[in-house]
Amino acid sequence: MKKVISLLLSVMLVLSMAPAMAEESVYTTLYSGEVTSLNYLTTSTTNEFALAANVIDTLVEYDKYGQVQPSLAEDWENTNEGLTWTFKIRQGVKWVDGNGKEVAEVTAHDFVSAAKYILDAKNASGTASILYGAIVGAEDYFDATASDDPTVVASANWDAVGIKALDAYTLEYTLLAPTPYFLSMLTYVCFMPVYEPFVVSKGAEFGLATGNDTLLYCGAYYLSEFKPHERRVLSKNALNWDKDNITIDQIEYKYNKEATEISSTLYLEGEVDSASIDNDVATEWLADPVKAEYIRPVRQTSFYTYFYAFNFNPAKGLAAEYEPDNWYKAVANENFRKSFYAGFDRVKAMTITDPDNAEELVYNTITPPYFVNSNGVDYVNMGDLAAITELGADTFNPDAALDYKAAAMAELKDTVKFPVLVYMPYNTSVSGWAEESQLVEQQLEGLLGTDYIDVIIDGYPSSGFLNSTRRAGNYCIIKTNWGPDYADPQTYTDIFREDEKYNYTFLSSHEGIKDLSGEYYNLVNAAHAVTTDIEARYLAYAKAEAFLIDHALCIPFGVGSGGYTASRINPFTQQFAPFGISNERYKGSVLLDTAMSTDMYYDAMDQWETERDALDND
Repeated sequence: MKKVISLLLSVMLVLSMAPAMAEESVYTTLYSGEVTSLNYLTTSTTNEFALAANVIDTLVEYDKYGQVQPSLAEDWENTNEGLTWTFKIRQGVKWVDGNGKEVAEVTAHDFVSAAKYILDAKNASGTASILYGAIVGAEDYFDATASDDPTVVASANWDAVGIKALDAYTLEYTLLAPTPYFLSMLTYVCFMPVYEPFVVSKGAEFGLATGNDTLLYCGAYYLSEFKPHERRVLSKNALNWDKDNITIDQIEYKYNKEATEISSTLYLEGEVDSASIDNDVATEWLADPVKAEYIRPVRQTSFYTYFYAFNFNPAKGLAAEYEPDNWYKAVANENFRKSFYAGFDRVKAMTITDPDNAEELVYNTITPPYFVNSNGVDYVNMGDLAAITELGADTFNPDAALDYKAAAMAELKDTVKFPVLVYMPYNTSVSGWAEESQLVEQQLEGLLGTDYIDVIIDGYPSSGFLNSTRRAGNYCIIKTNWGPDYADPQTYTDIFREDEKYNYTFLSSHEGIKDLSGEYYNLVNAAHAVTTDIEARYLAYAKAEAFLIDHALCIPFGVGSGGYTASRINPFTQQFAPFGISNERYKGSVLLDTAMSTDMYYDAMDQWETERDALDND
């Protein structure tokens, strides 16, 4: 017995002298909208590529100061008068499965395989147009695969597409035209790699949102657990090439359809590490000396633009009870559209997002301010856009709105039934959207009159919201958004494309405005054609965008976020870029012991700006 006790004491002594195991860093958050697909090669929705951003690495990435850095590509060069980009792929990068186990090495061939998958029209990728808008031979290949004629499909010639693996570690892109912003395109999902043998083995099950075994991973994290409408977990990829810069070991997402409403309560209880703070909660917490230390302003990192879109093809999906034929006739009338444009009090609507700084969040253009500039002049202050930008919040003009109303009613009196039903759906899971919709309904009807319009708001759950509303054409007016894919104004024209790839507004579908939409597309195409003179290019895009707004073909709104949040993540340690998916990544993010307070936030912002300015001056 003494020997046993002596042995136990010896073991205990050894254990007591051993270094303590490092505690795993875990970040827990709630979500209310489940992804409908894990297939990053086909999706174009924020919710889905935000997940992909963390599990699939890209050729380049952006650091916390917005500086481009090597990632899966160690080096690159641009030759052939700007038409050819060649990337040296980092050796030793691994594909792992849902258990973090090595499957294969990432090579240049994986980028070619991904592009070939995206450009096969049968796969219905939402980002194919980005590739075929930039790469030699890509559109011809896509068009051939889209044909109903088997002979044409068989003629699709991949060898003519300018995406080549010169060897296992050398990748080459040949562009249609010199594209100075090409590097900024590479953080978007359509330039991610895929391991083709795995895709082939999975067949139709590749990327299904059924579990974590339908994908392979090469990013900072892998999807270690995925139970739809219950829980998903991202675990640190110990085989990632840059694992030392992955500071959070595990990201736990807990599903709750009431996430927006309950996250602040669960945060105070220590159940989650971040919370959505709506206006009511912010007012309460800021009045409490203790709770006030838990919240900070939302950092404006994304360049998502929010605007109110008109549906120019209501026959596509608007329910008969909302009189789609009547809306079709009304929306073709420019004075009718301008009555909404001038009659919409955007600042008042934005108070739902941020009651203290609403006017600062409103802007008059589709392309946001500070996105790109030429010779120090912001794009939104160039050419025809300058006068629109200078208006500020003055686009709200009640007298003009009533004049437009009178003109519209006179012009439409024999063809349109008044009041016109205006169906406006919203997402019930997005904080403040219901309240904003109610305010917009009351404000527009109060100004323009219920003899003219009858705004009907309707809430939809987060899951499947876009498929049920905007994409289906099931709306008259809807607030929607778009994030840039690369650093050029062209990216903000994609949502109004003539081929309606993204199903925003269905602008080209309306026969009654063919002259207007045709002129807009001519202006956009003219801007597309300017490839080397950046100032001339931006001026041409500004002319097209100003035309769109001047004719009230949509209503710019502003940024999509503001107010306050509670979070243990230091936002100034996250990757930063106004395009692509960098802002969705957790890699490099530092998890604080407690939430960052407002004072801490502004101190950290000042430090970040000082450090970034020092880099710019080097």
